[in-house]
Amino acid sequence: MESTIDLALNILRRFPLCDSCLGRMFSTLLRGFTNEERGKAIKMAITMDMLRKIEAGDTEAKKTLGEISSSLDENFSETLRSAGIERTVASCYICGGVLKRWKLLYKEALSELKNSSAESFLVGVTVPRTVEEREETVVKTFSLLTAESIRSELRREIGKAISAALGIPAEFKSPGAVVQVNIEEDRVYVKVNPLFVRGRYIKAGRNISQIRWFDEPEPSDSLSIEKMISVLKEVYEKSEIVLHASGREDVDVRMLGSGRPFIIEIKNPKTRRLNLRLLSDLLNRASPYGKFMIDGRGKREDVRTLKMMDSRKLKVYRLIAFSEKSISTEDIEAIVRGLKGTVVRQRTPIRVVKRRADAIRLKKVHDISLAPVGDKAITGLIVADGGLYIKELVSGDVGRTEPSFTSLTGKQMQCIELDVVKVFL
Repeated sequence: MESTIDLALNILRRFPLCDSCLGRMFSTLLRGFTNEERGKAIKMAITMDMLRKIEAGDTEAKKTLGEISSSLDENFSETLRSAGIERTVASCYICGGVLKRWKLLYKEALSELKNSSAESFLVGVTVPRTVEEREETVVKTFSLLTAESIRSELRREIGKAISAALGIPAEFKSPGAVVQVNIEEDRVYVKVNPLFVRGRYIKAGRNISQIRWFDEPEPSDSLSIEKMISVLKEVYEKSEIVLHASGREDVDVRMLGSGRPFIIEIKNPKTRRLNLRLLSDLLNRASPYGKFMIDGRGKREDVRTLKMMDSRKLKVYRLIAFSEKSISTEDIEAIVRGLKGTVVRQRTPIRVVKRRADAIRLKKVHDISLAPVGDKAITGLIVADGGLYIKELVSGDVGRTEPSFTSLTGKQMQCIELDVVKVFL
């Protein structure tokens, strides 16, 4: 079996390589060293072996050392001259001799990373296709199973340099910033990743939407939760503030109790400093009709989890329903008996079908308690699956929701007031 030294010698006779590019061909064989150190050690071992053979009168060894001299740096010049060999000069076949310069590109990112207060980072590297093709040629020519890619080496070495300079770790899952090294442009780009804040909001007034209306003029006197959270631009100027919520209530429905879970995403923040107390104070001064409870920092995957939870949660509603005719005790008992523990078949309501898919949904009413208010109204609490349209559960929506208050009593009923009082996740 060919030894590592013999294999490296054959590689260098065919392709001139710098220390790093040669060491990278054997990266899995010696742990705890850089590819540059590994390559330098291999070249020193080859040179010493050739010199030993030359001293023994091996003229072929002198010829071989001359052939690979283009891969040996200036430190070998005196040794080569003593053996009567003139060192030739050639660029590294793979990187062109500029790998060291590429590794120093990270310095362009340091000030931007420091100013952003990023607590972690991830390095991405774009390498010219020609460089990768030449590297692939060397690996395939000699069937090398011990090599790593130049992209991998640059990511690792630049990451180590940034960590040493700023004292922050490289993070693959949720980095605070991404350092993109573009070798072709000889430039570095830093993208500061969004901040995420978890919490819950209470909407204490009616006629307040969750998000702005798409045709809402600017400026506008209308009120929304989205508009309330935009006050965070006082801290994160020029950032985009995005609201992610676990479902939404109608504009005329209050959100009470422990509040609706939400995540605020702060895109392109100039700083990743996050003073939760300051953000809470700003949010709660935005409007007397909105209250915000901040639970802590979030992550991107929390947004996906929040959206997935929307259809799986239970909600508790408080309502007032009005009937065109008098409501008896028997009517109330019929509603409770007909809905408690029942799976309701509900087609997309007429009032929202223009903006949502016309589909049939099956949602369960887990519990219900009702009491009369005067002669024609009732109030009560309903515990139901998330996504059940309560207004249509009362009215029946001309038969699109079955059963309903209306179908169970034979009397046309409407929900005139509705609150969400609890969201169970």
